[in-house]
Amino acid sequence: MLELAPRLKPFSSEAGLTSDKCPILPPLFKQAGGRAVFLALLLALVSACALGSDPAGEELPDPVCASGQIDGEVVVASQVGTIAPTLINEFERRYGVDVVEVFYESDDELLSRVIAGADPFDVLFVRDDLAAILRRGGSLHTLDPIALPGMIHLDSDFLGSPLESEGLYSVPIVWGTVGIGMNLNALQDSFESDWGMVFDLSSAWFSAGRISLLDNPRQALAAAMFHLGYSPNSTDRSQVREAAQLISEAGAHLDGFDSENYATRLINGGLDLAQGRSDDFLAALPPDSANFLYVIPDDGAAIWVEVLTVPITSQNPCSAHTFIDFVLEPRMGALTADYLGEATTNTASLAYLSIETAANPTLYPPPETRDRLELLHFTEELDLLYAEEYALFVE
Repeated sequence: MLELAPRLKPFSSEAGLTSDKCPILPPLFKQAGGRAVFLALLLALVSACALGSDPAGEELPDPVCASGQIDGEVVVASQVGTIAPTLINEFERRYGVDVVEVFYESDDELLSRVIAGADPFDVLFVRDDLAAILRRGGSLHTLDPIALPGMIHLDSDFLGSPLESEGLYSVPIVWGTVGIGMNLNALQDSFESDWGMVFDLSSAWFSAGRISLLDNPRQALAAAMFHLGYSPNSTDRSQVREAAQLISEAGAHLDGFDSENYATRLINGGLDLAQGRSDDFLAALPPDSANFLYVIPDDGAAIWVEVLTVPITSQNPCSAHTFIDFVLEPRMGALTADYLGEATTNTASLAYLSIETAANPTLYPPPETRDRLELLHFTEELDLLYAEEYALFVE
């Protein structure tokens, strides 16, 4: 359930799970889990929800704000431990308004509440795939670039999503990769750092029944697509089907699909190999351990991004813009990256990073490794294609 930070004014944590716009939400979120939630949301949200109106059905105009404009407090929804307290304190001191934090525990909880539109969130700190679902469902404002001059600092590699052809809806803040965590003791003397460790069943290092993939169709399929030499954004159904079949063939030898506990299970001996996010492995792997390793596969890896967005039900959208632009300041961008142990999207922040963060090749891969990385596009066409093929062969 949503957890309210100490400074949050109370409001019901049970309200908003239903709405006239989204009657389909309660059964989806109560009965489904993992991949089923992803598929159900994907197919339901695009057609069933929001479309740019408030819960009463009235059209909501996108905000027009001046740089630094404040129109009230800022209610920020994020996971626990996402925003540095120092950043919040400095924003409050400079602008004279409160930052109220609301913590969510799961993706489906946040999505249901934002789409229902009952909560006064001004800013969301979410993954790019969740932001895309909300954008396609009409639950996010188009942002005003005039109020976001700090956008000039962002690495262009993280801009230009296909969904932004009609306007900016999210601001990338931190990023990382989806690679392979491994227990070196279980892999004996030699291994190759590629997705064949997961899909090549004849490999000497293959650990039958002790490998996991992420419980997310796009990410699991991305691994298979890279192994086959295809782009994880391919629109060729035959290529996506081949990738889904590859996962299906490996399925009997997989431990399963896990997006929550894979890093801990690897450390505790429950897995030998696990697909997962770089930040999860960096947080879980013992420092200077010779037994565990995270690698970015030689045949390619997906990039994940966490973004800031403004929901259409924001009561103070100009304060929300000012908060986002504050996070884009070079020192604040570095503070956020260091606090999270993740890589910054802000090129001007690089000079302010801690030595430990800046020198970490997992966070900031060398150019030859970055050339093998690809940012996933979460368009309706791609998500439906990949969900359909995944459900056909993997579910």
